Amino acid sequence: MGIEYKIRFPVPLGFGIEQLQRKLPASEVASGQMPVYDFTLEADGFYFVDHLNDASISALAMRVLIDEALRVTPSVQISEL
Repeated sequence: MGIEYKIRFPVPLGFGIEQLQRKLPASEVASGQMPVYDFTLEADGFYFVDHLNDASISALAMRVLIDEALRVTPSVQISEL
């Protein structure tokens, strides 16, 4: 359970998330609990889920994803799903 977001941007061919994952804050929590956030790269941008465990870590992760999208395009569209 959590809040789902879509960060839409034109994903260029060959766009990878390897370096991006090193910039993101750790999402792990104690065994048996939900991670702080999850994300995936989709054809039209990032799908992000804030599991409402730690607002500051989720906010930082979302900011990193938005900044990464803005590296390849001048604007992004963010919507709550």
